[in-house]
Amino acid sequence: MKLFTSSMISILASVLLCGPLTAVAQSSAASNLEFDSGTKGWQTVLDGVMGGRSTGRIAAGEGGTLRFTGELSLENNGGFSQIRTAVPEGTFSGATGIVLRVKGDGRSYQCDIRSSRLRLMAGGYQSVFQTKAGEWTEVEIPFDQCVANSFGQRIRNAPPLDPASIESVGITLSDKKEGPFAIEVDWIRPVGQATAERAAAGSLASVATKANLTTLLALVKAAEIEFPKDAKLTIFAPTNEAFAKLPPEQVEFLTSAKGKSTLQAILKHHVVAQSLESSALLDRRRLRALSGQSLEIDPSALSVDGARLVATDVAFDGGLVHVIDGVMLPELRSIEAIVAEDERFATLRAAIGAAGLGPQLSAENPGSWTLLAPSNEAFAAIPADALQALLQDRPALTAVLAAHVLPTAIRRDEMLAQGSARTLMGDGTVAFALASGAITVEGARIEVADIEAANGVIHVIDRVLPARSAAPATGTASASPQRAERAATIFELAIERGVPRFNAGDASSCAALYELAIASVVLLGEDAIGPSAKADLTKALEQGAAHQDATERAWIYRRAMDRALERMMMSGA
Repeated sequence: MKLFTSSMISILASVLLCGPLTAVAQSSAASNLEFDSGTKGWQTVLDGVMGGRSTGRIAAGEGGTLRFTGELSLENNGGFSQIRTAVPEGTFSGATGIVLRVKGDGRSYQCDIRSSRLRLMAGGYQSVFQTKAGEWTEVEIPFDQCVANSFGQRIRNAPPLDPASIESVGITLSDKKEGPFAIEVDWIRPVGQATAERAAAGSLASVATKANLTTLLALVKAAEIEFPKDAKLTIFAPTNEAFAKLPPEQVEFLTSAKGKSTLQAILKHHVVAQSLESSALLDRRRLRALSGQSLEIDPSALSVDGARLVATDVAFDGGLVHVIDGVMLPELRSIEAIVAEDERFATLRAAIGAAGLGPQLSAENPGSWTLLAPSNEAFAAIPADALQALLQDRPALTAVLAAHVLPTAIRRDEMLAQGSARTLMGDGTVAFALASGAITVEGARIEVADIEAANGVIHVIDRVLPARSAAPATGTASASPQRAERAATIFELAIERGVPRFNAGDASSCAALYELAIASVVLLGEDAIGPSAKADLTKALEQGAAHQDATERAWIYRRAMDRALERMMMSGA
């Protein structure tokens, strides 16, 4: 779809609500219940309060959903499991109902709504809905069809549900069928008058005059961008003042036909293909934008790539908007152009020219690529006569340089999990490892990592790699110890880096580091850590995601890593 759509207008209309950084989330996202930042605010209510034995668990699902799983038991007169969350009164004023996007297991569930005008010991306004096993469906619950029940019995002469009085929303399973259950919720939204009122507020004139984003609107008009379909997005929206910092001639160029591709790259650099609330955003250290490049997060400065967050958590149908005070400019030069302009690569530049590899890394070849770039000092370590002979032997030079180009963009924090990568010609591989606390590639130390380019990424290395040959076939017997050693190295590095952060009071970054390490090891597979350790680590990721407290998350992840390392030692890994 094009960026300038009714959805974008809705985004910008929501920005009208922007106020102080800490107040926006409450005012802008109240009507839509989304789960991109986890399960905050949701709780389980089980039949154990009445002696029953049913279970229920809440966890964050993939792609920003909420998962409700457990087992229904009819023992001791039990038979229900529920999740619910409180909402401020007035949240659903003017709405005629709600709609839920759910993926169930084929069982019948109830939507449970509680009202301040009819408070009950157990129960509320209920409406049963059916799920389809393994399929996403949208279920509409009209408020006038919700029936007041208490302890499974209909309350006679109960007043009709007043949308303005709703104080909690939940989902209950009580279908009198024992056994496991699972339902996943993508979102819960109001329908009816409230939706129409919000749509009316999204007029272009209203947005342009009140949201202070008119320059962005002008640039959006000039760009035609296709976003991933059905993706949840985070959009970082610069204010008019942010664009005013750019030279006028640059803005004029961006709105011209010649500058269209540059404008698209800049706008994509402000969009992330997942919806992240500010709390989750500030737990990260970097994000990957649709431009393909990284955005650096500084939680202490409340900034993204140097642009300060001035308002956050503005909800729209496709995700969230955070308003920033600067325009984030991606690297628009190709790998070839960066090498040509950086004196650290003078010898490499001459070698690429002699081998004729420049076009492969130029702007005409979007890639993406990884260049393992030897510094001038790395080339200087080669005897002068040998280097001269290499520069004059084009086939040999091409084979050597091909060992330094990977046909995909691999950043530093992905290397250990990936383990190795194919080189440009596809006839060899390079291996990543950890040595003395530093990442290496085929033994060469990475001195500077993650230099972004428009068509990939550059890493500066301290020696020239030899030409690669095809990797020999590796049997299953030798593959497992190597991958287990890699898994152990990842955990040891994470603990080495995480403990000082935790002790310094930065539990959030410690937990994020441990989470990344566990996710990387899980991706290595069972032949690296074994099926039981993989299951334990996967469970730890789920348990950690369900906790809002960073200290608790860090300890959940740390204990799981310790258990995995202990298993590796016992198995001789």
